Amino acid sequence: MDLLPPKNSTSYFKGNLHGHSTHSDGALRPNEVVNEYKKLGYDFTCLSEHLWRGEKFANELVLNTTNLNEDNFIVIPSAELHCKGKKYIKNELWHIVANGLPVDFKCANDQERAPELIKRALDAGAFVTIAHPEWYTLTFDECMSVSHAHGVEIYNHSCHIEAARGFGTATVDFLLQENKKIFLTATDDSHFRMPDAGGGWVMVASDNLNEQSILDSLKMGKYYSSTGVEIFKFEINNNLVKVISSPAEHITLVGKGSKSLSVNGNNITEAIFDLSILDTNWFRVSIIDKYGGFAWSNPVWL
Repeated sequence: MDLLPPKNSTSYFKGNLHGHSTHSDGALRPNEVVNEYKKLGYDFTCLSEHLWRGEKFANELVLNTTNLNEDNFIVIPSAELHCKGKKYIKNELWHIVANGLPVDFKCANDQERAPELIKRALDAGAFVTIAHPEWYTLTFDECMSVSHAHGVEIYNHSCHIEAARGFGTATVDFLLQENKKIFLTATDDSHFRMPDAGGGWVMVASDNLNEQSILDSLKMGKYYSSTGVEIFKFEINNNLVKVISSPAEHITLVGKGSKSLSVNGNNITEAIFDLSILDTNWFRVSIIDKYGGFAWSNPVWL
């Protein structure tokens, strides 16, 4: 059974789910951001501008990106939602990425908290993820309160190069250990004040390059996340998980508790794992190449 749609049966589109322009606190105008991502070989991007009130870094309106769409490149209306109540951050502001928002989606007020804000974004049809949990030290209690989001950023490139706090592995695995069925994303969080574009992306399996088709695939987990490694095949047959990727040094399968299996060496392009030797009801796969590039599958529930 294919855990990712085969590349000979569908198209894969490269996209950034988290980025900013001058509509909030980015350095480039929206059309300039689009041009940068087109030059990087992307098929879509999301201008997830800070949605909040009374701050120079934010805007009270979701950016309408309709005029930026082209036949071979689309921009999905998005926002980085903020509300009060987050521990360990200035102004107590949560950071929540919502892709595919209606442009009339309203800012949170001072009373709305993260669980309610996420539900409101989900009800509006968005694909919702928890941004950069390591960067602002998401606590385990906070993890649980927002576990109804679609996913968590396993990697945030801007946070990685600016603060060396760009990963979300601990948050992801804590939620999985608690039997929360979440997805993973790798993003840029690009602002273009430093070279923070093209560092983390998703490869989305979709028959069409349009907003609804991309969002549908994201919500079904029909994608993988990457900082440089490609996944060509991901399948399971009779408890055997097979992964084929671009050349790597480590291909690792992790599951419940501290369970893991790995294949290690030089220029590995294939790994087969026997799930019958692991006591786990879920697993996910990480791949690392010799340049430090990663790829992550979404978790699979057995």
